[in-house]
Amino acid sequence: MRAILFASTALVLVSLGDVVAAQVQTGAASAENSDENASEIIVTARRRDESLVKVPLAITVTTGAQLSRDQVYTLTDLQRITPALQVNQGFGGDINGGAGLRGIRTQAFNPSVAPSVAIVLDQAAAGNVNFPILHDIAQVDVLRGPQGTLFGQGASAGVINVSTVAPKIGEFRANFNLDYADDGTAGSESTEIVARGGVTFSLGDKAAMRIAGFYKQEVGLRTNTFLNLDDKRNEYAVRGRLLVEPTETITVHLIADYAKTTEDGVNFFSVTGAPTSTRPFGPPGSTLGGVSQGNLNACGVTPDRITLRARSYCEDLQSQEDRNILSLTGIVEAELADNLSLTAVTSYRDLQVDEIRRNFSLRAVGFAARDENSRQDYRQFSQELRFAYEGNGFDIVAGGYFADFSYTQSQIDPSLPFGDRRPGFRNGFSICQGTAPVCNNQPTTAPVYRAETAKNQTFALFADATVALAQTVELFGGLRFTDYTNENAFGINQLNTTNSDSISENNLSGRVGLSYQPNPNTNLYTSFSIGYKPSALTFPGAAGAAFIRLDAERNTAFEVGGKFDLGRVQVDVNAFYMNVANFQGQESVLVGSELVSQARNIGDVKSYGIETSVSGQVTRNLSLNFGYTFNPATYRDGFRGDDGFILGGHQVLSSPRHKLVLSGEYVQPISNALEGFFSTNIVYRSRTLLSNRDPARFSFPAGETVNIRLGIRHPDGKWTASIFARNLTRDRQPIGFLPLNFAGQDDLGLRGWPVAGLTTRLVGASVGFNF
Repeated sequence: MRAILFASTALVLVSLGDVVAAQVQTGAASAENSDENASEIIVTARRRDESLVKVPLAITVTTGAQLSRDQVYTLTDLQRITPALQVNQGFGGDINGGAGLRGIRTQAFNPSVAPSVAIVLDQAAAGNVNFPILHDIAQVDVLRGPQGTLFGQGASAGVINVSTVAPKIGEFRANFNLDYADDGTAGSESTEIVARGGVTFSLGDKAAMRIAGFYKQEVGLRTNTFLNLDDKRNEYAVRGRLLVEPTETITVHLIADYAKTTEDGVNFFSVTGAPTSTRPFGPPGSTLGGVSQGNLNACGVTPDRITLRARSYCEDLQSQEDRNILSLTGIVEAELADNLSLTAVTSYRDLQVDEIRRNFSLRAVGFAARDENSRQDYRQFSQELRFAYEGNGFDIVAGGYFADFSYTQSQIDPSLPFGDRRPGFRNGFSICQGTAPVCNNQPTTAPVYRAETAKNQTFALFADATVALAQTVELFGGLRFTDYTNENAFGINQLNTTNSDSISENNLSGRVGLSYQPNPNTNLYTSFSIGYKPSALTFPGAAGAAFIRLDAERNTAFEVGGKFDLGRVQVDVNAFYMNVANFQGQESVLVGSELVSQARNIGDVKSYGIETSVSGQVTRNLSLNFGYTFNPATYRDGFRGDDGFILGGHQVLSSPRHKLVLSGEYVQPISNALEGFFSTNIVYRSRTLLSNRDPARFSFPAGETVNIRLGIRHPDGKWTASIFARNLTRDRQPIGFLPLNFAGQDDLGLRGWPVAGLTTRLVGASVGFNF
């Protein structure tokens, strides 16, 4: 199967090469006159509308049509079609998205640590209050490399710039789509239902509205063997967008997003094994691994259930968790003159996470590690004001930005007293008998409640300009001044926090580069940029302990690249080098005789490589998107992993050295009112480290994920019917590995985080309608 897949890929690329060569030979002029030219792609990478080929930055663009075709509904899904992007929800996925570009991501567990990759939704930076669902999307632009000049301190490694579908005055349109996969049917390994739709309508001749909704249910990704219950996850989202044009020069967008996620039974990690482990289990009781297995046998996680599928776990009480997020954004665009415009973006975001019961145990019968009755509130207000001037040979965007972020961890029910040891009445983290009336917590004999607060404020001034030095040469660059403050507080078993600390700092970052455009269809560029990720305070583990200070990261990056519009096909090639000084991550340190993982600056992390992409309408019937990234991204010499293994020189966590993505669709007309189509999405990753431990045992082997879709539809897209398979060959890559050393060998007492369509295979059917 693997040989067939790569042979097919090779044939496609050979055909693509022939088309590209033909386009080069015929020349750009004839391409411009062809009615088969691809539509011009417009991006806002420099906070103004520009053609993709004219922007001297490394950008991956995904349209709404491709997102729908490849069933991309989350950031985790987005990495299937973006070569440089990797997503690990285990590192801040609930708050900052967990995204990494070119091997660089946030690795420190703390709500006030800025993301390495900024997520921008409809011009408003999400910061550490990430919106979890991608629905009703018009376009996603992934900007690689430091983008802090225009997007701020949360963009030291890149930006994911998301634009939702906007209404149009005078237009009525509606769409609805339904995906369904059933556990056990046609080889599907879990149940998934996704319903999404939207409607646009006018409100007179000066306003229009769009309302869009999303629902997803996931059942059976994991199973509690003790209670014989499948986990269930429900996601709901709704968005309203109002467009108002009171005058010919003023446009107002008001956007409201709400999403709710409920999880019933989702354990923190499921039992699995390291894919490269050669250590056998011994008989129960005779080895450490055997002790773990003997305990698991007692609650139904027998050896035959411990597979890379990571479905089984054991828990005598189901976990329960709720998330609610609200996002409000207002955008005012005003044309002050023919070449001068003003844009104001105001945003408020509120995320509430209720951990009613969150289980962290490998086996939770008789000895459960749980977090209970804990509420986490994340709030952010931001205001950006920017001016854009377009002159003859000189363009500039300049403005100011303010953001205020706060985080609080508290009780869901403040009336519950501290130290109560009864199930359902405990506050905070405890290691207890699951259903017994007493809590055998160690060492405090009572649940430990942690009161935490964090407050960040950011004020910035920025300017980004392009100057024409000659008819074909442009100088571009900009600067950003940032004033940043961070205040944290922490307490144990009390409502009022006792420990506190603060940080205040300034930073000046920016970029400069040259762009050479010998013709409208070619852009050769080089740039130097400096990214900034602010200092942070991470919470101590005990009352009275000092906060751990993380110094600011500084990402120094060089890049050279070229973009070529060949009519039907666009080609993008670039080479880059990044040195991230003071990388903020987790490092194991000796505390007495114990190896403890703590947030630390782990020194310089180097990332370099080559990226290439080819996309377009190759023929009337075939469209392709191909991308390949070669990206060595390595830890500094001497870096010690969680097991004491020296990881210096090894690839950083969750970052493959090689990644290849092929996405395409072939369409065959059947009649005037019917056409058939076949689409595929193939992702190949080289060996990937999934835990900061010995790579020989905790790396996921090289492999590919194959997704296909086959169906029929109306040529104008009025309706679509298809069948699909995600992860057809059942590649078993989880998001991460969490070894458990207690009563078990670290690679046998292992937990994994499965993801539908990535760790498991999904097979189902899809229908859609557009009016």
